[in-house]
Amino acid sequence: MPVNFRIREFLYPFSILKMNHFLNKSQWMPREELENYQVRRLRTIVRHASENVPYYRSLFEKLHFNANEINTLDSLSRLPTLTKAVIRQNLKILLASNAKKFHPFAHRTSGSTGEPIEFYLDKPSNVLEFCYYWRHWRWAGYRLGNTFVEFANDYFLMNKSKERDTYHFNPKTRSLKINTMILCDGRIRDIADCIRKFKPNFLFGLPSSMCYLAFFLKKHEISDITFKALFSHGEMLLAYQRKYLENVFECKVFDSYGHMERTVGISECEKGGYHINSEYGILEIIEKELSPCGTTYTGKIVGTSLHNFAMPFIRYEVNDYIEAPVLPSLCSCGRRLPLITKIYGRKEDAIITPDNRIITCLFTLYDEIEGVALGQIVQTSRNELLLRIAKTESFTSASRDHILSLLKGFVGDGMRVKIDYVTLDTLRSEYPRKFKVVVSHITDMEKTLRE
Repeated sequence: MPVNFRIREFLYPFSILKMNHFLNKSQWMPREELENYQVRRLRTIVRHASENVPYYRSLFEKLHFNANEINTLDSLSRLPTLTKAVIRQNLKILLASNAKKFHPFAHRTSGSTGEPIEFYLDKPSNVLEFCYYWRHWRWAGYRLGNTFVEFANDYFLMNKSKERDTYHFNPKTRSLKINTMILCDGRIRDIADCIRKFKPNFLFGLPSSMCYLAFFLKKHEISDITFKALFSHGEMLLAYQRKYLENVFECKVFDSYGHMERTVGISECEKGGYHINSEYGILEIIEKELSPCGTTYTGKIVGTSLHNFAMPFIRYEVNDYIEAPVLPSLCSCGRRLPLITKIYGRKEDAIITPDNRIITCLFTLYDEIEGVALGQIVQTSRNELLLRIAKTESFTSASRDHILSLLKGFVGDGMRVKIDYVTLDTLRSEYPRKFKVVVSHITDMEKTLRE
């Protein structure tokens, strides 16, 4: 998830300062106190949903589920999980009737599954998101106003005249956006000059994007680009990637896990502990499988939002997996936020264009396309991509043209593109556990980095 905060995020300074103050304090709270906070927030969000959200009003009446009877987090187990298919089918009745009160704004994302959904976020969840990042980055020494560099593509795609620009700097937020669509061997010195010019202290991006940057810097013997910390997000951070990044940039990687729907947040501290942010949402683990050693188990993430009133997601089935300890433990950092041991999130391949650029963010391609139930991008050769699309009835020739136009913005005119329309069952059957949106049959960069 990109850090895309703009000045409008500061239009609620009192709310931000209040939430920030609470998060500074709550990370040290005893577990019991944190759980009590979650129960109170859960009771509030469920009561709101029962009174203002038609979908939940009907569901709760059918199950005789009463918000006032929620005394523990286990109360949630009485409810079914909320899947992306249910969201797509019930979008209108999942929106709160009083949503305008919370300043809603629409989002569309496919996340790590390739299955686009639309939903609404609001002011309280936006304040939470800002303060969540603020707290996590503070663990690495960040202070509000420090300059940071972020790998991005949205700004450059939205401004056609800037599609091939190297960067965009916002002096108000001290954010330096590097265009991921120009990340290649031939532009690395431009990127290095840009970083030298603005002297950012921190780097935020997908682990794959940061690794390609590190690879090209090392290849060209550019050794003066360093940071105080790196912030990894959006993909599963692999052990070899962490080692490579920390070696090249001479600093620690702080990993994190989350999604735009804002029900679960996990972040790594300075001691290497992966903390569940209990104040952010409620994380449940279902379909548990005990490890052979018996000390950990793996399961699917289910998340419940505690702050998004415009469209609260209760028991949202994320389709990502994590590993957690059987017995709770305390991190050496001293924070009381619960720990997990491993994240099994998205691990996508990169696309290499005919002009040798490295595109690591194509999993977002289907986010804005109407009529796509599930989509995949396969690079079959250096000059050819295959789009595999399971379409719905609302998919039109305009949808197809929109896909091709967006894709051209990423990969340029030199890439041939074929489209193969397949069934939803066909795509899902190939990846029974975790669907892979981007697949490359040509890249050997991982092998290079491992060595």
